[in-house]
Amino acid sequence: MKLNSPLFPFWLIVALGVLQGCSDIAESTNQAAVTVESTEADAVRMAALRSQLAMLQQQAQRVKDANAIKRLQRTYGYYVEEALWDEVVPLFADNATLEMARDGVYVGKERIRAYFYALGDGQQGLREGQLNEQLQLMPVVTLSEDGRSAKARWRNLMLTGQLGEQALWGEGPFENEYVKEDGVWRISKLWWQQAILVSYAGGWAKNADANNGIWVSGTLPPDAPPTDDHGSWPQTYLPPFSFANPVGKYVPEAATATEAASGVQQ
Repeated sequence: MKLNSPLFPFWLIVALGVLQGCSDIAESTNQAAVTVESTEADAVRMAALRSQLAMLQQQAQRVKDANAIKRLQRTYGYYVEEALWDEVVPLFADNATLEMARDGVYVGKERIRAYFYALGDGQQGLREGQLNEQLQLMPVVTLSEDGRSAKARWRNLMLTGQLGEQALWGEGPFENEYVKEDGVWRISKLWWQQAILVSYAGGWAKNADANNGIWVSGTLPPDAPPTDDHGSWPQTYLPPFSFANPVGKYVPEAATATEAASGVQQ
């Protein structure tokens, strides 16, 4: 077609329109691709944020559970030191067990109630002039993976006695277990192992154990014998830990001696 043809401007306009249309299509395609990439990237970021949020929520719940268990055990200590047995018993699960020193194992709430009342000579509350301090110390709480149960090691420091009669020091570790029922933590296993119970006068330097770890089993027989009848002061004993060493591996002395004899090293 000649440049001076009357139709030339018309076809020029058509050509320019076609080129512009192709350019618009290409630009739209590019924009769509960018949008898809942006949407996919946003989805990945949102998934990562949701995962991080879930992890933080789980960690927060585990901290909350550990604090609830500490509160439960400390509450136990306050009620016991005031001999409030009817307040102590509800802290236990229905099928809980209790084992104190060398008395053996008592199973279920009613037997636990009977144990505490026997400990208090059949009455609730302290007598005039009676001291029964129970300090719950050094907790290490270990939660299960599902957050429904836990173990904890504590130390119980006791100052007990009766004005004008006797004063005693007592001490030993708890290795307890707990269960979460309907959102509430309860004690499922209370196991206190008596290290010493000695007269305040002269202390453990001059006195053997005052009761050899026997509290009430002479008059209230247990449902099962002691889990580990390891004797009493001045005999010493290290109860196994319910938690792993956070920076290494705990090796009992007996195992170390065996390994040394066989030439094995950890």
